[in-house]
Amino acid sequence: MTRGLLLLTAGLLFGSLAVLGGGAYAQTALQDRFMTEHALQDARRDLMATQTEIQNAQTRADTTVRLRGLDEQRAGPSLRPLTTDAAPRRDTDLSASTQQLERLTAQALAESNARMRAIRPASEPK
Repeated sequence: MTRGLLLLTAGLLFGSLAVLGGGAYAQTALQDRFMTEHALQDARRDLMATQTEIQNAQTRADTTVRLRGLDEQRAGPSLRPLTTDAAPRRDTDLSASTQQLERLTAQALAESNARMRAIRPASEPK
C-alpha cells in the first residue's frame, strides 16, 4: 500500500510539472496520468488483499471455535446404556399406545358408520 501511495504522489508531482511546463511536457503528463492510475489500481488491489486476509482470519477463528465446541461435546457426558428395566417399560408403553390407537380407530369407524346410516337415499320417500 505504501508503494502505491508513493507512486501516486510521484504521479501527481510529475503531472503538475507537466501542466506548468506547457506543450513540451504533454507526453510526460499523459505518462504521469497513466502512472497515477496504475498506482491507484495497486492501492485498490492491496486493500482488497488486506480485506481478504482479514476475512480468512475471521473464518479460521470461527472454525476453531466451532471445532472446540464439538470436541467439548464429544468429551462431555456419554449416553448411558439402556438398563434392563427400561426395555419392559418401553414395551408396556408401546402396548398401551397401540391399544389406545385401536380404540380411537374403532370409535372413529363407529361414528362414520352412524353418519352413513343417517343419510337417507334420494329414492326413499319423505
